[in-house]
Amino acid sequence: MSSETNLHDLAKHVINHGLSLGADQVEAYAIFGSVRSVQIERGAIRRFTDTSNSGIGVRVIKDKSIGMTSTTIFTSESFEKIVKDAFSLASISPPDPNFESLPFDDRALPEIPDKFDPSILDFSVEDFTELILESIQEASVRDDAVISGNFSAGNGERFILNSLGVDRESSSTSVSGYLGVKIQDGDDVGNAFYFDSSPLIKNFDYRKIGSEAAVRAQNQLGSQKISTTNLPILLDPDSTYATITQILANGINAFSVFNKTAFFVDKIGDQIASDKLSITDNPLYPGGTDSSSFDDEGIVSKEISLVDKGILNTYITDSYTAPLVGLENTGHASRGSFSSRPTPSPYSLSINAGESSKDELLSDIKEGILLIGSPISSMGGNPQISAQINQGFYVKDGEIQYPVKNAVIGGTVFEIYDKIEQISKERQDRSGHIAPWIQLEPMKISGGK
Repeated sequence: MSSETNLHDLAKHVINHGLSLGADQVEAYAIFGSVRSVQIERGAIRRFTDTSNSGIGVRVIKDKSIGMTSTTIFTSESFEKIVKDAFSLASISPPDPNFESLPFDDRALPEIPDKFDPSILDFSVEDFTELILESIQEASVRDDAVISGNFSAGNGERFILNSLGVDRESSSTSVSGYLGVKIQDGDDVGNAFYFDSSPLIKNFDYRKIGSEAAVRAQNQLGSQKISTTNLPILLDPDSTYATITQILANGINAFSVFNKTAFFVDKIGDQIASDKLSITDNPLYPGGTDSSSFDDEGIVSKEISLVDKGILNTYITDSYTAPLVGLENTGHASRGSFSSRPTPSPYSLSINAGESSKDELLSDIKEGILLIGSPISSMGGNPQISAQINQGFYVKDGEIQYPVKNAVIGGTVFEIYDKIEQISKERQDRSGHIAPWIQLEPMKISGGK
């Protein structure tokens, strides 16, 4: 199977077959693509893996009961079987009183530049190997450096059709890489990592993956314990993005809001963060790794403001959750795979810039902690935080003194949002994931000294 037309026709056949069986509504979600993955162990390429991520998922609705099945076999017979199985499941399942309807959207799709790189389709094993070896060479800061990681390159086509008239298709490519470097002097260990990703080869900084991981590992040597205390924290852009967006993704997911497990239940229009924080979601960002002109139910994507000067503007929804929380469908349906049921998830979040330079933020710290690629995360939906500092530095009078070890940041997700004191004017753009440096007011640091 390599023909876009054939896969579309098979998905259309799924819809028609489901309706002929007596289904009220039918949806087909199909993906056709492949991923080449390369595993690095101890500074050498150990394993090449070419994997298909192709398959089709079917959702059948009968009298508000839902049946879902999937297959990776691309034949008319296989597709007809999963439709029949999905219809049978819907026929014996209890009705879902919260289900209203599959969505319909016939608006024209916006164009998103730089989402597809044809050169990735022709990326040979030799070319990929050369690229990876250059990255490993950059990471080889010492002969005894232990280097591990993973690189991947892939392409895919996505088709979403339903019996109400949704008919969408798109193509995309991606390349990504991650390297971890470990160096050791006796009991003194420096351990760090770096990563990058892009839809385009030309924007993929594979050399920096190696060189930055090596520099960070070297910088972790000489770590010391600190005493338990309260200190301000400065987050670099990677730490900022992972910290702020993880909290937001849980806090505004309409399904979690409906189930009263979200951080920001009944908070639309309320102040949920410092007035210095604003966040937008732009699924139309050119060259974004997570950009998309339509969501995983075929609804046209659009840029929306989620938080404006600390005030929550909306929750993110899909066709199922929008009626549950009394909001419009924001087009945030997302699936983990072709066999998954969609749930709301953000695309490419952008955190606003501030007025101070990152150097000014650092120089203003009399005593504090600088985090590099070390997010402050909670576990699941728990608002309590107990986050190990993996790449952090003790700062005194605006100068980095030494890396810290055996230190843990404690608090809550609400404290993090509330304690945003300053934001840098510089921002880092990781293929649509945009974040500045952020300084937090003092939080509890549990040290081992």
